[in-house]
Amino acid sequence: MSFLKQLLTPFVEFEEDKKKASAPAHKPVAPASPAPLSAAPVVPAVPTLSTPVENAQHPLISSNNNIKPADQTPVYAPTGTLAGPLPEHEQYFEKLIDEANAKNPVFQGTDYKEFVDSKVDIDDIQDEAIRYRTAYNVLKSTGLTKEKLLSTGQEYLNLIGRDLNAFQSAYTQQYQKEVRQKELLLQKKAEELQALTLKINALKTEMNQITQDINLTKDKLNTTKNSFLLAGENKQKEIQTELQKIAHYF
Repeated sequence: MSFLKQLLTPFVEFEEDKKKASAPAHKPVAPASPAPLSAAPVVPAVPTLSTPVENAQHPLISSNNNIKPADQTPVYAPTGTLAGPLPEHEQYFEKLIDEANAKNPVFQGTDYKEFVDSKVDIDDIQDEAIRYRTAYNVLKSTGLTKEKLLSTGQEYLNLIGRDLNAFQSAYTQQYQKEVRQKELLLQKKAEELQALTLKINALKTEMNQITQDINLTKDKLNTTKNSFLLAGENKQKEIQTELQKIAHYF
């Protein structure tokens, strides 16, 4: 049983306790309406991702800048976008908060995390406002204040923001190494291919022109040859005819 449930047991009967008890001794007394919390200030926005830095490191990206593959298969919406984060990544941030809560002096004692965990213990209280105020008022006895609740909540936001920044920087380094370099190489090859294509087209044009020149020259040469041979043959026939006549008449 959690600390909050131990404190609340005399006042609130939890559903799981009802199942364990064979016959309750008396009807539990409903908790008195706690004093309302004053209006909470606007919580600062989640820290935005900063400009990636060089030599950034992150637990999910190994030292040689190879991102660790996910164990689960992602689910995509019909639009093609990711339907939701992978469970292992959700678990990563849960573990990140758990470890910070256990080891970081900033989160010593009862803080935002214990408050959120405590609300789960009293989820039998249907009214959300009463559930929040009950958890807060009970945890006040452990030293929790509204200021500490808000300040530690903001610190958890900052913790996640710094982790997101580190991942983004390490991911950018990996992208530059694994993807961008290949994109540049692909672009270079495409430019080379374009240059070769232009060269090939130019060579084809030159070849076509040379072919035309060859054909024209061949026609001229063949015409000259055939005409010359024909003229020679005609002259031979002419001489042979004359020789035959001379032989006949003399």
